[in-house]
Amino acid sequence: MSTPASEIYVVAGERRRGNALRWAATLVLGLLQVEEDAPSVSETVIRRVDGSLVKRLKPGSISHFEKQISEVTTDLGTMDAVPFAQKWIVDAE
Repeated sequence: MSTPASEIYVVAGERRRGNALRWAATLVLGLLQVEEDAPSVSETVIRRVDGSLVKRLKPGSISHFEKQISEVTTDLGTMDAVPFAQKWIVDAE
């Protein structure tokens, strides 16, 4: 019998380290109305339900982060643990 991914993993957006330059770049790009290209100040993090770190996914722009966190969250709620791990933990960049 398969185990749902949501019984083993949790996903969240967490602040990236060294955000001072990213905040400044995000602010400037926001003022120039190119928010989609602004660097994300958050990263998608997968943890076990006990809170231990499993994987920090490669960060990118704000729009990349929003799409990524949405997709991972959807997969967490709909996939079994093994396929979820193969997609997001083993194969993720």
